[in-house]
Amino acid sequence: MLLDQLVAAPRAGSYLPTSEDPLLGAVLRVLEANPGDNRSLPELAHAAHTTERTLTRRCQRDLGMSLAEWRQRLRVVRAMPLLEAGQTVETVALDLGYSSASAFISMFKRLVGSTPDEYRKGARAQAA
Repeated sequence: MLLDQLVAAPRAGSYLPTSEDPLLGAVLRVLEANPGDNRSLPELAHAAHTTERTLTRRCQRDLGMSLAEWRQRLRVVRAMPLLEAGQTVETVALDLGYSSASAFISMFKRLVGSTPDEYRKGARAQAA
């Protein structure tokens, strides 16, 4: 009975969705390999030999969000283990392509609901 319910249950979206689309998948893999890559949407589209509009449409279709939002989510996902490992907020911010720690803190707080330091303290408390 449980198996039948699981099959019938609606699927929950992933926090960091992926794409099977060859063009979009290639762009996402490039960004996953280097989350600090700050190329703009037009630059990424040009590198993928497509148009900005095509890339934007495929992001909405496959990811349900813009490439900019996906990139921010990627950076949050990558930041969490670095923060838990004790790296400074400034180091994490610069490694992930932010020009300043304050820009990273603002984005992190908007997406996670806490500052990177608050997140780190919470992660330590849960581990204890």
